[in-house]
Amino acid sequence: MRDIYLYDDCDVLKNLLNIKDAKLLNEAEADYVVYRLKDVAKNPLPGDYTYEHLLRLHEFIFQDLYEWAGQQRKINIYKEEP
Repeated sequence: MRDIYLYDDCDVLKNLLNIKDAKLLNEAEADYVVYRLKDVAKNPLPGDYTYEHLLRLHEFIFQDLYEWAGQQRKINIYKEEP
C-alpha cells in the first residue's frame, strides 16, 4: 500500500508549498517550525496537554506546511533522522 501522506511520483510528504525535493522540504520545515515554536513560546496555547491539546499544538506548529497538521494519522509515518 502506498503511503497516503507521500506524493505519488516521489517519496516526499505532500505539503502546502508543493515542494517535492526532500532536502528543500526539510529546510522549509525547519524555518517554518522555528518561527511557530518561537511564537508559541511567547504565546502558549491554552490547554492541559491532553491528546486534543497536543493535536492543536501540532496544527499550530505545522499549519504552514501540511494540510493534515493537527489531525490524527490514518497510517503511521516516521521521519528518518541522521
